[in-house]
Amino acid sequence: MTVILGIKLNDKVDNSVKLQEILTKFNCIIKLRIGINNSILFCSNSGIILLQIEKEEDSITMEKELINISGIEIQKMVF
Repeated sequence: MTVILGIKLNDKVDNSVKLQEILTKFNCIIKLRIGINNSILFCSNSGIILLQIEKEEDSITMEKELINISGIEIQKMVF
């Protein structure tokens, strides 16, 4: 099974350090990470990160920590 987590981070200035700490903590379960900047012409204060995780139970554990960060929206696809 493969899980794709989509994380939308609003207010990157205040929340990106907390997000990066969690992603570093779970680095062994993340198979792919793609960052998408929301703006072409200037640096945006929000962004989207896509993560590929092989086990759904691992993604659930990570989600429980991610939801504690204000300004984060999470969407999930399971294949």
